[in-house]
Amino acid sequence: MTELTQPIPRERTAATGRLAGIFDDNHEPGGLVTVAVGPYVERLPLGNSTVAQIRARFGLRFDIDPRTQAVLDGQEVGDDTLVRTGQVLMFVHKSGEKGAATRGLEGLHG
Repeated sequence: MTELTQPIPRERTAATGRLAGIFDDNHEPGGLVTVAVGPYVERLPLGNSTVAQIRARFGLRFDIDPRTQAVLDGQEVGDDTLVRTGQVLMFVHKSGEKGAATRGLEGLHG
């Protein structure tokens, strides 16, 4: 059986006039970002937003503790970091930190 296919039109970028590729970085606002907080994981149109903006906007919805550490694509980041389309942003609690700073010096002698 012969299958007829139609060519897929390619878009040209306005700035360079070259053909847009599937691996080009998407700088349009609202590109999808994966946000994960505990049991909650969603893909949301938050591209080009800062971590602080995402934390403020979805703090109640995802129950984001203000003390959580933001992790973007596996790297710890600050609230001023810009999240790009296609990235994965997680808010995690640091655990297992022990020592005199968290326990107090009086707890060591006794």
